[in-house]
Amino acid sequence: MNENKIRAIKLLKGGSLTINELAKSLGLSYSRTASIVRELLSDKYCEKDRGRITLASNAKTILLRKISEKYDLNSLLRGAAEQLLLTILSKPMNVHEIQSHTGLAQSTVYQSIRRLLAVGAIRRIGNKYTAVEDRDLQTFLNLLNQEKISADVEPYAILIKSNGYKLKKVPVGKEAKGSLTAFSLFSKYGVAYSSPHDYFIDPPREVSIEDVLIHALACSETKAERTMCAVFYLKNRNKIDFTRAKIVAKEFDVLHLWLDLQNYVNGAPISKVDSFLPWDEFVEKAGVYGLKVSPPPAENVFAALTQIGKKLGSEIRAYLFGGGNMLMRGLKKATEDLDIVVEDEMSFSQLHSALLLAGYRPIAEHEMTLSEKRLNPSNIYVAENLPRIDLFTKVICNAFALTDEMKKRSKAIAFGKLIVNLLSLEDVLLLKAITEREGDIEDMATIIRQTGAIDWDVLARTYFEEEKLSKRHFCFVMLDNFEIIEQREGIVVPFHKILLRHCLDVGILQALAEGAKTIAELRKVIDFPEHRLRNRIKGLLNQGKISKSKTGKRLRFSLTEKGKSSLFL
Repeated sequence: MNENKIRAIKLLKGGSLTINELAKSLGLSYSRTASIVRELLSDKYCEKDRGRITLASNAKTILLRKISEKYDLNSLLRGAAEQLLLTILSKPMNVHEIQSHTGLAQSTVYQSIRRLLAVGAIRRIGNKYTAVEDRDLQTFLNLLNQEKISADVEPYAILIKSNGYKLKKVPVGKEAKGSLTAFSLFSKYGVAYSSPHDYFIDPPREVSIEDVLIHALACSETKAERTMCAVFYLKNRNKIDFTRAKIVAKEFDVLHLWLDLQNYVNGAPISKVDSFLPWDEFVEKAGVYGLKVSPPPAENVFAALTQIGKKLGSEIRAYLFGGGNMLMRGLKKATEDLDIVVEDEMSFSQLHSALLLAGYRPIAEHEMTLSEKRLNPSNIYVAENLPRIDLFTKVICNAFALTDEMKKRSKAIAFGKLIVNLLSLEDVLLLKAITEREGDIEDMATIIRQTGAIDWDVLARTYFEEEKLSKRHFCFVMLDNFEIIEQREGIVVPFHKILLRHCLDVGILQALAEGAKTIAELRKVIDFPEHRLRNRIKGLLNQGKISKSKTGKRLRFSLTEKGKSSLFL
């Protein structure tokens, strides 16, 4: 709110005024004052009766009167202060998070924080800030927030989420702005569902299958609705891009629910047991759509490996990672597939022949999901009532090479002529951190939480070695997944600090490679506090990866050959 509107409200607290009287008290022209009054009328802060302006007699203005007796309204509502208060209303945030949500400059955020702290409207918790526990203030701010997010929404619509897009529901058949989504599009993907509401995302946009599922989760109010989301997921899991789904889930604040849904479908523990219907009811609902729920049990995994070992003409060595590795270590009860990598084409050819003899068939490329194609397996094999086998040669999941160090850390188990080497838990964890497949985040948490024996130095050393070998940066997706684990599980990841610094360095180098030159230009593409950005720029200068020059009073930065080499350019 601007200063003149606040001054006008203060004057009107003393009684009704004409626009002329208000203009004289404000020291402004009649036309400027009339414009301020129109805005206050529109915002329902005041009313006009027979040419006189008075404060409105509604809940918002009554609350405003109350809080004006406790706080200075200029400090509370002027400039960016109001926006900041609304931003931290639902949860405490640090300066970086406030900047990210509001787009305000760091200096503006700090200035507003100082003003609000000075009047006691916010308090600090560690390095985060939150509104004080004042019922009148919080109710007033909630009213303001509701007004802002409900603007331009149909009067019969129920707004579910507003984050730049508005996710809403309306009675079936009612017109609404936006594109259909959530339960309204379930039938498009083979899950017939009847609802008394239509669901929309506004402004209109192309709605992907990942949007449909995550929007439905965000709209779900009952166990039955969330369980229908699980049925939809089970029906369409081969079409879903897990990377895209995770991004959308974070945007709509249902990431934890999305991770729980994956566990629920696989019969694994979930963080909130009352989020979904009992397991037997889910199995029943899935059966209506002809869907099989449970993954192959552990005994089928051992039976499959034993059968393959019998069909081999000579001994070969294969390396097991993923869920099958965890199952053999007792960290999982079941798995959908076995992830296997062999060292060379000859081993692949021998294993391929044995798999065919054991009753497996390779699937055609058109049968692969987007996620499977992205991982670029040599082949995927399926057989009835047996676990699927994803077979890789030399390169694992289109990312990491099977190195000598990995092989040295592995442990062998013999299944006849098939020698299965279990990759170390450090290598399993590292691969799960980059592949973005179903259940990977929960598996990562299980490995860290249940073993307590991860050698983080080995994991860090292996990652940086693989980055050089592949000439690709996987650090950003790794950081995202480790941060989700820290927030969801309360687990401290010792590698986090090193990884965060590396991501920031790579982000700066990439931004410079794409044309950024100044601190201001870097801040437009790197969402990080300015002081941290400057600190890493200093580090990169010291490492000789970037250079600086001065144009007038402005510093300009550019990549050196060493910096280009770090980006594998």
